[in-house]
Amino acid sequence: MWGRIRRLREEIADLRAQLDRMRIRAEKAEHTVKTEQFARSVMARQCAEKDAANKRVTDRAQRLTEQLERAQEAAGDGALDEMGGRLDRALRACARYRADADGQVRLIRSQQELLDRLYGLDTPAVAEGERWQERRHDRMKGVRL
Repeated sequence: MWGRIRRLREEIADLRAQLDRMRIRAEKAEHTVKTEQFARSVMARQCAEKDAANKRVTDRAQRLTEQLERAQEAAGDGALDEMGGRLDRALRACARYRADADGQVRLIRSQQELLDRLYGLDTPAVAEGERWQERRHDRMKGVRL
């Protein structure tokens, strides 16, 4: 009888050890499944992002191809030559306008100097009084005017 009890206790200990090993294996399997599910979700999201980026690039390439084809058709029609002539005329007009504006600036500057001379604003006394506010005796300290 004692031998039978000892054998049953040994079997129970073996079964408990086997149960512990099976529990550890089940926990590892659950951890592995969770890790794989997370990795699959990350990969699925990354694939979706790459697909969206690929679609945007493809659409952009298609639009650029269409624009290039239209430009080539326009070049065949002579529209680019006409546009080149228009650009040349616009550049010449711009150069004329800039030269005229420079001439106006010089004229205004010379008239301002003449006006200053007529009113006596180019005398040394006016130049000395230019910073009169900085030398005022009743000026508040710390205030810059």
